[in-house]
Amino acid sequence: MPALPRHALLAPLLLLAAPAAAGDLLVTVQGVASDRGQVMVAACPPEDYPAGTCRHVARAPARPGAVELRIAGLPEGRWGVSAYHDADGDGRLGKDWLGRPTEGVGFGNDAPIGRFGPPGFEAAAVATPARGEARTALTLRYR
Repeated sequence: MPALPRHALLAPLLLLAAPAAAGDLLVTVQGVASDRGQVMVAACPPEDYPAGTCRHVARAPARPGAVELRIAGLPEGRWGVSAYHDADGDGRLGKDWLGRPTEGVGFGNDAPIGRFGPPGFEAAAVATPARGEARTALTLRYR
């Protein structure tokens, strides 16, 4: 029996090591009020939305008007998108004693904020492809 070339033996191992296919999400955050702090965007699976404890996060320096952020390497699927203007730069969404945001917030698909909290996952969800790019835009709302 002829011997197999070494690279033929390694081919199955290379398939196991290949990364899962992933796409990018480009988020245009509109309505940034000032150049103080940073703008933060998170893409969350349904079980983590809207808590903000998501693994997929992008940050950029704030500037008045619109800021574009890219979350690279998202697995294919639906992601709840949320954003806020971290004007004081502390890395957290500021809230008052009632738990209402004191910094600008927005959600995927420009989903409106409900009377008693953020929009549901389906309203703020954006689908990302296995490869390539998905886009969404949202407007920050300040109290």
